[in-house]
Amino acid sequence: MPHTRHGGPARAIACLLALTSGTGAVIAAPAQTGSTPEHLTADTRKQTVAGASFIAPADWTFSVRDPATILAAPEGDSRIALVDVRAPSADSAVALAWAAYLPAHTWPLKVVTRQPDKDGWSDRRSYDYQTSPNEKRGVSLLTQRAGDVWTVVVYDMIDATGEKRLAAVQLVFDRLLPKGFTRESFAGRKVATLDAARLARLSTFTEQAMQELGIPGVAVGIVQKGKVVFADGFGVRELGKPEKPDASTLFMVASNTKALTTLMLAKLVEANRFGWETPVTSLLPSFKLGDTAITRQVLVKHLICACTGLPRQDLEWLFEFKDATPESALRTLGTMQPTSKFGQTFQYSNPMAAAAGYTGG
Repeated sequence: MPHTRHGGPARAIACLLALTSGTGAVIAAPAQTGSTPEHLTADTRKQTVAGASFIAPADWTFSVRDPATILAAPEGDSRIALVDVRAPSADSAVALAWAAYLPAHTWPLKVVTRQPDKDGWSDRRSYDYQTSPNEKRGVSLLTQRAGDVWTVVVYDMIDATGEKRLAAVQLVFDRLLPKGFTRESFAGRKVATLDAARLARLSTFTEQAMQELGIPGVAVGIVQKGKVVFADGFGVRELGKPEKPDASTLFMVASNTKALTTLMLAKLVEANRFGWETPVTSLLPSFKLGDTAITRQVLVKHLICACTGLPRQDLEWLFEFKDATPESALRTLGTMQPTSKFGQTFQYSNPMAAAAGYTGG
């Protein structure tokens, strides 16, 4: 079984007995208190003890200990636990989850944040805990209820591992569904025509959402069947000033530029300027990474795949954006070292996407 910090079986059982007397109950795995750890060679659909479904990531280790379904990261220093309990409140569910997963923890609770209902889950709250700087660890819990069963997700991960394995972590969280729940699908449904009445409802919704969320200004454009059926602005361009946005107002679109960069590369491939399999260094000689071997492997298709093993490294452009140039961005890229094997996992990389733009531009 993956090493999980706890105070020993006797203490764990004592804590569970104390907590289940009047505050709720844990849900034990049928006829067992634990399972043999299973190393997963592919993303695998699994269930928690109470039957909630999720995807367990490839290369992780899956095990069950009483009400806790535990996923251990390949590095061996980080875990996600999904703990099923019956409890009268979210706070009680959290207490039971800690008793099942790590009763000896000492991290103080920092903040509790309500979350919107989602995918059949209700009463969702996140509990963030204060860890010390030296630990370099993130600890948080997410509570959510379906019927009379709470599923508490424990995130207990070293910062570096959590960043490296972010795609796998999101896979677990995004595909966690209550027992018997099926997500709504629009496949096969007839697309409604956006007539004047529907567009008016959309405008009303946009204005209400802006007010509730405190958004100063929004521009909306909709294309249906190859035609622009709506293009307008709402609110103001800047708080305290009357000028309104319209269909031509420019916004900072952040990472939406990645899709546009990918489209640019695709058009250049279509025009036979180069291929997806073309080595990047043959097009952009100044391109290099901190690892020479990885540099030689990078093809055009890899620039926007987030699969080269490079970690997210954003401090340079966040703090030095004013004086940034294509040359400085490529210099930063040339210092970056991979933290995972080529093609092993997805890691978000802004400098690589920038290099894609420079390669195509």
